[in-house]
Amino acid sequence: MVVAAAGLAGCASGEPVEPGGIADPYESTNRGFHEFNKGVDTVLLRPASQVYDLAMPGLGDLLLTNAVNFLRMPMNFINHTAQGEFEQAGADVLRTGINLVMGLGVLDPATEFGLPQVETDIGETLYVWGVDEGPYVELPLFGPASARDGFGRVAEIVLDPFGFFTGYEGLQLARRSLAVGNLARLRADNTNVIDQALYESEDSYVTTRAGYIQYRRRQLAGGATEESLTDVFAD
Repeated sequence: MVVAAAGLAGCASGEPVEPGGIADPYESTNRGFHEFNKGVDTVLLRPASQVYDLAMPGLGDLLLTNAVNFLRMPMNFINHTAQGEFEQAGADVLRTGINLVMGLGVLDPATEFGLPQVETDIGETLYVWGVDEGPYVELPLFGPASARDGFGRVAEIVLDPFGFFTGYEGLQLARRSLAVGNLARLRADNTNVIDQALYESEDSYVTTRAGYIQYRRRQLAGGATEESLTDVFAD
Protein backbone atom coordinates (compact mmCIF):
# COMPACT_ATOMS: atom_id res chain seq x y z
CA MET A 1 0.00 0.00 0.00
CA VAL A 2 2.82 2.40 0.91
CA VAL A 3 4.76 1.64 -2.29
CA ALA A 4 1.68 2.27 -4.45
CA ALA A 5 0.86 5.52 -2.66
CA ALA A 6 4.45 6.71 -2.89
CA GLY A 7 4.34 6.05 -6.60
CA LEU A 8 1.16 8.10 -6.96
CA ALA A 9 2.61 10.92 -4.87
CA GLY A 10 5.67 11.02 -7.11
CA CYS A 11 3.66 11.42 -10.32
CA ALA A 12 3.85 15.22 -10.35
CA SER A 13 5.12 17.41 -13.15
CA GLY A 14 8.84 17.87 -13.56
CA GLU A 15 8.61 21.58 -12.70
CA PRO A 16 9.43 22.48 -9.07
CA VAL A 17 6.59 23.55 -6.83
CA GLU A 18 7.02 26.42 -4.40
CA PRO A 19 6.86 25.41 -0.72
CA GLY A 20 3.22 25.50 0.27
CA GLY A 21 2.10 25.55 -3.35
CA ILE A 22 -0.18 23.05 -5.08
CA ALA A 23 1.11 20.68 -7.75
CA ASP A 24 -1.58 20.34 -10.41
CA PRO A 25 -0.06 18.74 -13.53
CA TYR A 26 -3.41 17.17 -14.45
CA GLU A 27 -5.45 20.36 -14.38
CA SER A 28 -7.15 19.77 -17.72
CA THR A 29 -8.38 16.30 -16.70
CA ASN A 30 -9.20 17.49 -13.20
CA ARG A 31 -11.38 20.28 -14.56
CA GLY A 32 -13.34 17.77 -16.61
CA PHE A 33 -14.00 15.64 -13.53
CA HIS A 34 -14.80 18.79 -11.56
CA GLU A 35 -17.55 19.73 -14.00
CA PHE A 36 -18.90 16.18 -13.81
CA ASN A 37 -18.93 16.29 -10.00
CA LYS A 38 -20.53 19.73 -10.04
CA GLY A 39 -23.28 18.35 -12.31
CA VAL A 40 -23.87 15.43 -9.94
CA ASP A 41 -24.13 17.88 -7.06
CA THR A 42 -26.57 20.08 -8.95
CA VAL A 43 -28.83 17.22 -10.02
CA LEU A 44 -28.56 14.82 -7.06
CA LEU A 45 -26.63 15.84 -3.96
CA ARG A 46 -27.90 19.37 -3.50
CA PRO A 47 -31.59 18.39 -3.82
CA ALA A 48 -31.00 15.32 -1.62
CA SER A 49 -29.46 17.47 1.10
CA GLN A 50 -32.47 19.81 1.01
CA VAL A 51 -34.83 16.85 1.36
CA TYR A 52 -32.69 15.52 4.21
CA ASP A 53 -32.95 18.82 6.06
CA LEU A 54 -36.73 18.67 5.82
CA ALA A 55 -37.23 14.95 6.40
CA MET A 56 -34.76 14.16 9.18
CA PRO A 57 -35.62 15.50 12.63
CA GLY A 58 -32.87 16.22 15.14
CA LEU A 59 -33.12 12.76 16.69
CA GLY A 60 -33.02 11.00 13.32
CA ASP A 61 -29.96 12.99 12.30
CA LEU A 62 -28.24 12.12 15.60
CA LEU A 63 -28.99 8.40 15.29
CA LEU A 64 -27.71 8.31 11.70
CA THR A 65 -24.52 10.11 12.72
CA ASN A 66 -23.96 7.69 15.58
CA ALA A 67 -24.55 4.65 13.36
CA VAL A 68 -22.09 5.91 10.74
CA ASN A 69 -19.50 6.65 13.43
CA PHE A 70 -20.00 3.15 14.84
CA LEU A 71 -19.31 1.58 11.44
CA ARG A 72 -16.18 3.74 11.14
CA MET A 73 -14.65 2.33 14.32
CA PRO A 74 -12.85 -0.70 12.77
CA MET A 75 -11.05 1.50 10.24
CA ASN A 76 -10.26 4.05 12.95
CA PHE A 77 -8.73 1.25 15.02
CA ILE A 78 -6.68 -0.03 12.08
CA ASN A 79 -5.38 3.44 11.24
CA HIS A 80 -4.62 4.47 14.80
CA THR A 81 -2.69 1.24 15.27
CA ALA A 82 -0.77 1.77 12.03
CA GLN A 83 0.06 5.31 13.15
CA GLY A 84 1.47 4.04 16.45
CA GLU A 85 -1.39 5.65 18.41
CA PHE A 86 -1.91 2.57 20.55
CA GLU A 87 -3.69 4.36 23.40
CA GLN A 88 -6.21 5.80 20.97
CA ALA A 89 -6.56 2.39 19.27
CA GLY A 90 -7.43 0.92 22.67
CA ALA A 91 -9.98 3.69 23.16
CA ASP A 92 -11.49 2.76 19.78
CA VAL A 93 -11.98 -0.81 21.00
CA LEU A 94 -13.61 0.39 24.23
CA ARG A 95 -15.86 2.78 22.32
CA THR A 96 -17.01 -0.03 20.04
CA GLY A 97 -17.80 -2.34 22.92
CA ILE A 98 -19.63 0.27 24.99
CA ASN A 99 -21.68 1.60 22.09
CA LEU A 100 -22.52 -1.90 20.89
CA VAL A 101 -23.66 -3.20 24.28
CA MET A 102 -25.19 -0.06 25.75
CA GLY A 103 -26.06 1.89 22.62
CA LEU A 104 -26.89 -0.84 20.09
CA GLY A 105 -24.68 0.99 17.60
CA VAL A 106 -27.00 4.00 17.29
CA LEU A 107 -26.42 5.69 20.65
CA ASP A 108 -23.11 7.07 21.90
CA PRO A 109 -22.75 6.48 25.65
CA ALA A 110 -18.97 6.12 25.18
CA THR A 111 -18.63 9.86 24.67
CA GLU A 112 -20.41 10.45 27.98
CA PHE A 113 -17.82 8.14 29.57
CA GLY A 114 -14.94 10.28 28.27
CA LEU A 115 -14.22 8.34 25.07
CA PRO A 116 -15.15 10.70 22.22
CA GLN A 117 -14.87 9.76 18.55
CA VAL A 118 -11.43 10.57 17.10
CA GLU A 119 -11.57 10.36 13.32
CA THR A 120 -8.65 9.31 11.16
CA ASP A 121 -8.16 7.73 7.74
CA ILE A 122 -5.63 5.99 5.53
CA GLY A 123 -4.56 9.32 4.03
CA GLU A 124 -3.49 10.43 7.50
CA THR A 125 -1.73 7.11 8.09
CA LEU A 126 0.26 7.58 4.89
CA TYR A 127 1.08 11.13 6.00
CA VAL A 128 2.42 9.79 9.31
CA TRP A 129 4.48 7.23 7.38
CA GLY A 130 6.11 10.02 5.38
CA VAL A 131 4.31 9.64 2.05
CA ASP A 132 4.28 12.95 0.17
CA GLU A 133 1.06 14.78 -0.63
CA GLY A 134 1.59 14.40 -4.36
CA PRO A 135 -0.31 16.26 -7.07
CA TYR A 136 -3.85 17.51 -6.71
CA VAL A 137 -6.49 15.26 -8.25
CA GLU A 138 -10.25 15.58 -8.57
CA LEU A 139 -11.79 12.14 -8.58
CA PRO A 140 -15.16 11.39 -10.19
CA LEU A 141 -17.77 11.15 -7.41
CA PHE A 142 -15.06 11.15 -4.69
CA GLY A 143 -14.30 14.84 -5.19
CA PRO A 144 -11.12 16.83 -4.48
CA ALA A 145 -8.05 15.08 -3.07
CA SER A 146 -4.30 14.89 -3.13
CA ALA A 147 -2.86 11.76 -4.74
CA ARG A 148 -2.15 10.46 -1.24
CA ASP A 149 -5.69 11.07 -0.01
CA GLY A 150 -7.26 9.77 -3.21
CA PHE A 151 -5.41 6.50 -2.86
CA GLY A 152 -6.46 6.39 0.80
CA ARG A 153 -10.14 6.77 -0.03
CA VAL A 154 -10.10 3.89 -2.48
CA ALA A 155 -8.06 1.75 -0.08
CA GLU A 156 -10.58 2.37 2.72
CA ILE A 157 -13.36 0.94 0.56
CA VAL A 158 -11.30 -2.16 -0.23
CA LEU A 159 -10.10 -2.70 3.35
CA ASP A 160 -13.33 -1.85 5.21
CA PRO A 161 -14.00 -4.92 7.39
CA PHE A 162 -17.75 -4.62 6.86
CA GLY A 163 -17.20 -5.01 3.13
CA PHE A 164 -16.24 -8.66 3.64
CA PHE A 165 -19.78 -9.59 4.71
CA THR A 166 -20.93 -9.63 1.10
CA GLY A 167 -23.02 -12.77 1.61
CA TYR A 168 -25.38 -11.03 4.02
CA GLU A 169 -27.68 -9.07 1.74
CA GLY A 170 -29.55 -7.41 4.60
CA LEU A 171 -26.32 -6.12 6.14
CA GLN A 172 -25.05 -4.83 2.81
CA LEU A 173 -28.36 -3.09 2.08
CA ALA A 174 -28.31 -1.42 5.50
CA ARG A 175 -24.69 -0.39 4.99
CA ARG A 176 -25.41 1.15 1.58
CA SER A 177 -28.49 2.93 2.91
CA LEU A 178 -26.43 4.43 5.72
CA ALA A 179 -23.78 5.52 3.22
CA VAL A 180 -26.36 7.30 1.04
CA GLY A 181 -27.99 8.92 4.06
CA ASN A 182 -24.62 10.02 5.39
CA LEU A 183 -23.70 11.59 2.05
CA ALA A 184 -26.90 13.65 2.14
CA ARG A 185 -26.20 14.56 5.78
CA LEU A 186 -22.65 15.74 5.05
CA ARG A 187 -23.87 17.79 2.09
CA ALA A 188 -26.57 19.36 4.26
CA ASP A 189 -24.13 20.11 7.09
CA ASN A 190 -21.76 21.89 4.70
CA THR A 191 -24.29 23.58 2.44
CA ASN A 192 -23.00 27.13 2.82
CA VAL A 193 -19.35 26.26 2.15
CA ILE A 194 -20.11 23.97 -0.79
CA ASP A 195 -22.60 26.36 -2.40
CA GLN A 196 -20.15 29.25 -2.11
CA ALA A 197 -17.36 27.21 -3.67
CA LEU A 198 -19.38 25.66 -6.49
CA TYR A 199 -21.97 28.27 -7.38
CA GLU A 200 -20.87 31.66 -6.06
CA SER A 201 -17.14 31.80 -6.84
CA GLU A 202 -15.56 33.11 -10.04
CA ASP A 203 -13.74 29.82 -10.72
CA SER A 204 -15.24 26.94 -8.75
CA TYR A 205 -12.37 24.62 -9.66
CA VAL A 206 -9.66 26.91 -8.27
CA THR A 207 -11.73 27.65 -5.16
CA THR A 208 -12.39 23.96 -4.50
CA ARG A 209 -8.76 23.00 -5.06
CA ALA A 210 -7.35 25.69 -2.78
CA GLY A 211 -10.00 25.17 -0.11
CA TYR A 212 -9.49 21.42 0.08
CA ILE A 213 -5.68 21.54 0.20
CA GLN A 214 -5.66 24.29 2.83
CA TYR A 215 -8.17 22.42 5.00
CA ARG A 216 -6.41 19.07 4.67
CA ARG A 217 -2.96 20.47 5.45
CA ARG A 218 -4.31 22.19 8.54
CA GLN A 219 -6.07 19.00 9.62
CA LEU A 220 -2.95 16.85 9.21
CA ALA A 221 -0.85 19.44 11.03
CA GLY A 222 -3.03 18.84 14.08
CA GLY A 223 -5.13 21.97 13.86
CA ALA A 224 -2.16 24.31 13.40
CA THR A 225 -3.06 27.97 13.25
CA GLU A 226 -3.40 29.69 9.89
CA GLU A 227 -0.35 31.83 10.66
CA SER A 228 1.83 28.70 10.72
CA LEU A 229 0.63 27.48 7.31
CA THR A 230 1.26 28.88 3.85
CA ASP A 231 -1.88 30.52 2.49
CA VAL A 232 -2.70 28.62 -0.71
CA PHE A 233 -5.25 31.33 -1.62
CA ALA A 234 -2.49 33.96 -1.85
CA ASP A 235 -2.00 33.52 -5.60
